[in-house]
Amino acid sequence: MLETSMDMHLLHRAASAYYVDGLRQAEIADRLGVSRPSISKLLAEARRIGMVRFEVLDVPTVDLEELAARLRGLLGIDSVRIAPGDQVQRGYRGIGGLLGEELSGLGIRPGEAVLLASGETVSSVASMGGMPPLPGALIVPTGGGQQEPDPAFQTNEIVRQFADRTGAEPRFLFAPAQTSPTLWASLQADPGFRSVVDLWDGARAAVLGIGGPYDSRASLTSVVPRHEPALQGAAGDICLHFFDGEGSTRTFPGSEFLVRLPLEMLRAIPTTIALAAGGEKVPSIRAGAKAGLFTSLITDVPTAEAVLAEAGVELPA
Repeated sequence: MLETSMDMHLLHRAASAYYVDGLRQAEIADRLGVSRPSISKLLAEARRIGMVRFEVLDVPTVDLEELAARLRGLLGIDSVRIAPGDQVQRGYRGIGGLLGEELSGLGIRPGEAVLLASGETVSSVASMGGMPPLPGALIVPTGGGQQEPDPAFQTNEIVRQFADRTGAEPRFLFAPAQTSPTLWASLQADPGFRSVVDLWDGARAAVLGIGGPYDSRASLTSVVPRHEPALQGAAGDICLHFFDGEGSTRTFPGSEFLVRLPLEMLRAIPTTIALAAGGEKVPSIRAGAKAGLFTSLITDVPTAEAVLAEAGVELPA
């Protein structure tokens, strides 16, 4: 948790303007209505408390293009992008940068919907700089999450942060991820709820996380039971759709009342970009690809090499 006696929002505005938007300190002072020396103090405090962090990127030790090509062939998907270094330790900064590049190339137009899932990786990159401007695009959550205690699963907040970064228009789902049969029926008849979930059909793109194997999962949304026999051995999940090692769907009692993007709509989206890094995600990545739940993958070198090694594919020199 960041601790400071200064105004946290003012710190964030000053740091974002200087380090992300590239404004001069005098310009920031005019924008925020404070003195030039105050900006210097704000920037120093932002660095001190860890709001601003610097990193020296690794020099790639392998041919990233060849590594991506081999992983793309193994998974049978359209695109693979690989960030150097261990991205879990780096707070997924490299993955966020590659996601910005991927989205920039899609030519997303005003009025088109971009769906955003929850989870640690997506939550981490949602507020990063380097995202392309998406004026007029609609950022839509892939599921409910209004009552989640873990910020990584608070879907509306993730959508808000990403929309702020891209200049897009957020759309919010005011519903929990898990509903009762009565609440489910009420939501289907609610115009506000329908106006958001109807955007799932025909979405231009989706940014997804890949949940790790169920049995060893450290972080799990509160709506999924911890010791559910039907999920034992599940290789992972995407948008709360669990699957086994061969990509076959796993269900559990009450899953029919989850507020989540339906599988048929997920598979119909032209570009579905999965973000995943970490050794525990290796079986989840392969199984999610077998299930046909993403068309593109953004990962890091250690994860990519581990996926190939597990499959017995020779690594590039």
